[in-house]
Amino acid sequence: MSYVLSPEKSLDAEVRRVALEQIEKACKALEEIADDPHEAIHDARKVFKKLRGLIRLVKPELKDFYKAQNALFRDTARDLSGTRDKAALVEAMEKLEARFETEPGASDVLTPVWTRLIAERDEAIEAGAGDLPHQIETAFSALAAAKANIETCRFDERARYRPKRDARILASGLATTYGRAFEALKTASASRSAHDLHELRKRVKYHWMHLRLAKPLWPAEFAARIALAKEISDDLGDDHDLAVLTETIAREPEAFGTPEALVEVSALIERRQAELREVGLASARVLLCERPKAMERRVRNLHHLASGRAHQRIELPGTKPKA
Repeated sequence: MSYVLSPEKSLDAEVRRVALEQIEKACKALEEIADDPHEAIHDARKVFKKLRGLIRLVKPELKDFYKAQNALFRDTARDLSGTRDKAALVEAMEKLEARFETEPGASDVLTPVWTRLIAERDEAIEAGAGDLPHQIETAFSALAAAKANIETCRFDERARYRPKRDARILASGLATTYGRAFEALKTASASRSAHDLHELRKRVKYHWMHLRLAKPLWPAEFAARIALAKEISDDLGDDHDLAVLTETIAREPEAFGTPEALVEVSALIERRQAELREVGLASARVLLCERPKAMERRVRNLHHLASGRAHQRIELPGTKPKA
């Protein structure tokens, strides 16, 4: 199963193929819920995000379909997110402790916070255990409905291979998402607010998905961009988790430590956020250095070249045609 769209085949058919493969992947993850509920839910939610990224790429061609399916995937993933959000805070604290493990006194103030977060996560798991079967059943029903809709969905009734049209759709969809990330970078660079940085992260993540889907157009170049987009998404994701952690502690500070200890915890969080934001924004300026229209032209031209290589036999001067 691969999350890529081949330029050698009809985009209409390729979108369906990838979507159906991802639905199968989500079903498999949910079937393994008994083995590791945390991991199974995490894997399923990642698939729902990839499905949303896929249909967003061709949104102009399937507006009504996109509206319905995007809401379905979004709501289903949200229903599965209860314990995952608590687990993300535990992971954020683990990363924070790892970053400052050599800092004198850091472990003493961070460990009580980490211990409390683990307790809250485990309490949430226990409290939600009774709801889990219903949530899984609902998710399976949503996936079955999505599969039926995708199997019959077409933006070309005859599913013809039309490379010029496909190049236009792919380039436009990728450039639209890229353009939103481009604008989000300008906003986040100016404000440096947690909200704007989180918006940038979401836009970069969609661009990352679209780069993965378009990777066959130029594998070496896109692989580098994919890696950079993933780094940005991870760094800004960690920053967002720390912002949520700060809000969580502020709601019930006495549960996480003494006032003196929490002042130190806050200082460590702020230091780490400053590092993550600096690196994330610097990398985003590299990834998003080109104007959206230039990106659109480049993707369209790359698709023309890739589809041409697949369907034309180029003979070098002095060579004999093959029999």
